[in-house]
Amino acid sequence: MYAAYAGAAYTVTDSWNCKNECEHPGTEGTEVLYNWDTQRVTSNGYIAHNPDNKLIVVAFRGSAETGDWVENFTVNPVQWPSSISGSFVVEGFLEGYTVSSEDVLQNTAALAAKYPDHSIVAVGHSLGGARASIFVADLSINYPRLVSRVQLYTYGQAKVGNDVFADYMNNINVPMYRVVNKGDIAPHLPLDSRMVHFGTEVWLTANGQSTVCKSGDYSKCSESLSPMSYNVQDHSTYPGL
Repeated sequence: MYAAYAGAAYTVTDSWNCKNECEHPGTEGTEVLYNWDTQRVTSNGYIAHNPDNKLIVVAFRGSAETGDWVENFTVNPVQWPSSISGSFVVEGFLEGYTVSSEDVLQNTAALAAKYPDHSIVAVGHSLGGARASIFVADLSINYPRLVSRVQLYTYGQAKVGNDVFADYMNNINVPMYRVVNKGDIAPHLPLDSRMVHFGTEVWLTANGQSTVCKSGDYSKCSESLSPMSYNVQDHSTYPGL
């Protein structure tokens, strides 16, 4: 279901009426309450309400255009957030988030107050997964009372920040699941040893099985692959997207 919400970010605007993803079991009755589409720095997504499953979904669109991929491959670490000394994140990921962050945070907080028994689920594929991660960090800093209700599910997410940022994410007690499809190259980017992953990796292997690796030891998951096995095709074939 969460993969469907991440995939829907590519087509959903102001209503839940897309093909395939919007017809996925569990998403019936979803209402899109806010969406954004900025052009100066490409950033798209939506916030939706699923009353049956008591969910507030915050979805960030992934890399659908060439300009998005440029951001994916450009590292340029910048210090963020200012409240965490030594924390750095990839500039392109941060820029695409901050251009819409104020409205996204405010709308999420307003819905959380309106539906106090709902979980807040942040989702995204590819570039959208990186921005969803930054959103979770930002929400935890600006609305710490909401942290206990937050979950994060990403698909084909690249490395967002350095070890200090990763440590912060691992210590805010938010369930975080980072799905990697077979030899998808994106989770191995950027090729910069300063950038590392966080959360639990769920690796979907070529034989149809899945391997789960906790933060700090990804050696039995996708990191076990030879770089010669990395490819772009697996980035666009995530189940449910």
